[in-house]
Amino acid sequence: MKAIILAGGQSERFGEPKAFAQIESQTFYERIIDVLEATNMFNQIIISTNENLATQFDYPNIIIDEHQNKDKGPLAGIRSVMSQHLEEELFFVISVDTPMITQKAISKLYQFMVEHLIEDQLDIAGFQEAGRPIPTLAFYSPHTLTYIDKALNSDDYSLKNVYTKVASDWLDVNTIESPDYWYKNINFQHDLDALQHEIINR
Repeated sequence: MKAIILAGGQSERFGEPKAFAQIESQTFYERIIDVLEATNMFNQIIISTNENLATQFDYPNIIIDEHQNKDKGPLAGIRSVMSQHLEEELFFVISVDTPMITQKAISKLYQFMVEHLIEDQLDIAGFQEAGRPIPTLAFYSPHTLTYIDKALNSDDYSLKNVYTKVASDWLDVNTIESPDYWYKNINFQHDLDALQHEIINR
């Protein structure tokens, strides 16, 4: 099982590449790698990024988005990794702007996926908040690659254009007993400021 850290976005709203922003004296991507490694669930952790950012990571496992899918968002990043590891049975996908992910959350979601895998033949198992899926915090079966390709070859590169076409199920974020910032995206500088304030005062 492989983990994919999606780190190829432009980060325009944040003002700088979010992968290299810091929380608790650690960059977002380094913190996520540490959490993923601590689960002992993955045989490889891969950063999916673009050619402009690739050399800035202090990490060996980097895959650059395929040229034909340049600037097509998260689906392009997922595809670039999946297409190089067709033998893999499952992929965990996480966006680099979710730096407070926990081992407990990943393990709980994996358990949820396994419980539903055989009976429901799930292709995607992820988290949801208030009934809204969070597809950048989810396990993906390689079976989704066909649908990812179809989406990338259409005019709709959204993750929704994939997860609505396959068997998917979603675990509510409130089932994880952690401060609720564990799954929050950092989209703006003020989001990071608020997170740091919350951590200090927890």
